[in-house]
Amino acid sequence: MRKITIDYECFSLAFGRDVDYHDKHPLSTYLNLDSGDIIYVYEDAFTEGIPADDNRAMREGIEAAPEHYLEIPGLSHGDHHKILQEFLDSDWTEDEKTRSETRNMYFGSIGGWKKSLDDKSIFELFRDFRDDKTKQLAVEFLRRNGIEPQW
Repeated sequence: MRKITIDYECFSLAFGRDVDYHDKHPLSTYLNLDSGDIIYVYEDAFTEGIPADDNRAMREGIEAAPEHYLEIPGLSHGDHHKILQEFLDSDWTEDEKTRSETRNMYFGSIGGWKKSLDDKSIFELFRDFRDDKTKQLAVEFLRRNGIEPQW
């Protein structure tokens, strides 16, 4: 396995993003296998926050030397819902009544579920669970690609 030093916060923004929901414009993210940097490249003329010439240069650099980059897929909207469902099915509380009521509040909308919670500390528990799960998925993704991340 190739060890690469990667800033986890930067990587998690790319990997943990809800691709179907948050990417308004076609966007690809890459891990530079030499530097560990995370690179965002828009695939069309729209370049939110990135000068068009810089975006074009980054895209051309990746296309010219693809062996130096690993595309970071991001999570689908469905993946985010699966993580919430895993949390709801986990042993996050010993109180079966609270677990059952909290599970029953979820009807396919993460935002709607969050709003329906009377005890906002439950969302904090979910956020911790989500962050841990996303990190686990990120490590699995990188290892499948021959990389041992050094966060």
